[in-house]
Amino acid sequence: MTARREPAVPVAPGSVPGLGHVPALLRDPLGFLGSLSHLGGVVQIRLGPRVVCVVTDATLVHTLLVALAHDCPRGAVQSTLKTAFGDGLLMSEGQAHRNRRRTIQPVFGPDRMAAYVPVMQQVAEERVGRWQAGQPLDVAKEMNHLALEIVTRALFGARLEEEATLAFHRALPDMVKGQIVQSLYPHPAFARVPLPVNRRFDAAVRVLNRVVDQAVGSTGGQAAADGTLTALLRGAVDPVSGLPLTEADVRSEAITMFGAGTETVSSTLTWLIQELLDHPEAAARVLAELDEQLEPDADLTPEALDRLTYTRSVAQEVLRLHTPNAFLMRTATKQVELGPYTVPAGTELLYSLTALHRDPALYPDPLRFDPERGQPGSAAGVGRHAFLPFGAGKHKCIGEAFAWAELAVAAATILRRWRLSPIPGERAREVVWTAVQAQGLQIRIEPRTDDRRPALPALAALSAPAGVGLVVPAGPVVPVGAAEVSR
Repeated sequence: MTARREPAVPVAPGSVPGLGHVPALLRDPLGFLGSLSHLGGVVQIRLGPRVVCVVTDATLVHTLLVALAHDCPRGAVQSTLKTAFGDGLLMSEGQAHRNRRRTIQPVFGPDRMAAYVPVMQQVAEERVGRWQAGQPLDVAKEMNHLALEIVTRALFGARLEEEATLAFHRALPDMVKGQIVQSLYPHPAFARVPLPVNRRFDAAVRVLNRVVDQAVGSTGGQAAADGTLTALLRGAVDPVSGLPLTEADVRSEAITMFGAGTETVSSTLTWLIQELLDHPEAAARVLAELDEQLEPDADLTPEALDRLTYTRSVAQEVLRLHTPNAFLMRTATKQVELGPYTVPAGTELLYSLTALHRDPALYPDPLRFDPERGQPGSAAGVGRHAFLPFGAGKHKCIGEAFAWAELAVAAATILRRWRLSPIPGERAREVVWTAVQAQGLQIRIEPRTDDRRPALPALAALSAPAGVGLVVPAGPVVPVGAAEVSR
């Protein structure tokens, strides 16, 4: 009987002597990673002297994150943050991760969302209420400030000074750039060399720690019953030692929530606005739904947000097309099987959720913005393994429900208050590090009229050239079903 012969892991072409595929990865990260799927479900590349296997198949990525989560813990990208911020939820593994996740989970429970949504709405209304009609608006900067303030107020019950907010906004890009560069070093010791990128990374880490200390310190005297994350952490005990969490533990979890809850959400909101500018018919339909489902000046609730089914579909498509995680890594601690491929112990594994969500084998015409893709019964619908914006398995984003609510609240608050207009030549551009950032979008805003319905034709002309108007025919907006989101 002939033994089954396992296929060899294919090797990507174009390796440069001494550098491997680093030039291609830095020149066009998403294009390079997306080009590998036709070679196989697992493809070998070189990062300098390091051999890395890129997992390109959606089912195999899901297997890596779920079935192989114990045998393939997080790798070089997250290790950079662990060195900077400690062993928090984002960086921990094994029993330590399970213990910390159980400690934090109540903060994101369904019962807490009813308390968070009004805070989100208040913050959003305060922030957008300071915008000036007719003045250019830097969307990425405003969305970053909005997301940071929501996290600070909702999760920590604190307020940051404006200078701290600005410092956080300035420091975050240097931290993200440093994270990816250090993850590509041939040896971790290179992170200690006083290169400019390392110095900027270290300075950014110091700034972010100061900002977090301001938020955490301002809630230090509150009781654990008040529901803030800081109070919960300060009232928790380590299940093994029985001792309270240290201040370093509290800071580590705080920086995790600040980083994960700000950069990804602000980028998604920026892309959401860009896509609505580019697709006035979708913008008109979102606005019609907001006007139909939400009472003027009424407080938002989780139940009200659940009625915004088309708005949810738009946000889902934005997350598919502009998934914030450009790439992440895992390391095989033992020999594992990924489909037909055998991966030796010690192998570094890289995957890109952004590239996965743009795979034409999963999403026909993948760069086309189409909110109908996720609708039940749609021919464009795909399996749950092919839509993983929040990851999967034990490391799936703990704040998924919080993020969905934040996106809906921000969109509803902005669009019901302001009419958005593009500035010719100004649009969001993709800047890819470990996250896919949106930079460069400038818009002008004008207040909506008190009579909400006549505002729809103007909104439909969002992306028309100056002097050209697009008219939306009168008639009812056809309702759509609720979006099916990966759970």
